[in-house]
Amino acid sequence: MHRFSRIFLAAVIASATIAGAEVASKSGTIIVVQPQDLPQLAQSAGQSMLLHPLVNGLTYLYVEQQQLGRIAVLDVTDMARIKAIGSVKLETPVAFDFAEQLGDTAILIRYRDGSGSAVMDLRQPKSPVLKPASPLLQTIDSDKIGTSGLLIASVPRSMGESAARDYRIVDSSAPAAPQLLGTVRGVQAEWTKEDTGTVFLLGLDGLTVVRRPAVELQNRLETSYTN
Repeated sequence: MHRFSRIFLAAVIASATIAGAEVASKSGTIIVVQPQDLPQLAQSAGQSMLLHPLVNGLTYLYVEQQQLGRIAVLDVTDMARIKAIGSVKLETPVAFDFAEQLGDTAILIRYRDGSGSAVMDLRQPKSPVLKPASPLLQTIDSDKIGTSGLLIASVPRSMGESAARDYRIVDSSAPAAPQLLGTVRGVQAEWTKEDTGTVFLLGLDGLTVVRRPAVELQNRLETSYTN
């Protein structure tokens, strides 16, 4: 599970959820895009997700929606225009976690029931395919060594997955009067897109996206300048 800025997010036990349309902070530094404001494909609960940059400059978000036995594919290249690419049905739907990157076009996944690992082939990024993993990659715990190595443990560091948590999204630009932008219930996975500062939260109501427009603009300016 990837960490994210504690300036905006704090784990809580609250049960309230975000409602209504997109929510913008008074300072204009944060925009919360709720599930109902995203493509329908993003409005289902999920178990894990992967943010994957493609060689053509696009960035896809893969969401494992285990209860529906499918992988949802979203184009998150432009945070202001998140698009549904499609979905792929899983032949044997078993909850899993995205583990380690294997080169540029594959990802190692680990099944949560302890039954082993598999490889998600991303050579056709719009249609990911799960394939059996080599015996050498059958792992319940691993770490990256550089860009192509893996350090595989014989036993997991922890036998239990962390429980789902609720998160409050807070604008603290005015410390004396912080602004609660909303709460996301039952978060199973988080991911941060570093170049735009975007935080993705996968909760009970689907995907919630926390945008930072100023960082997005700076990234666009820098990208245009270098190109």
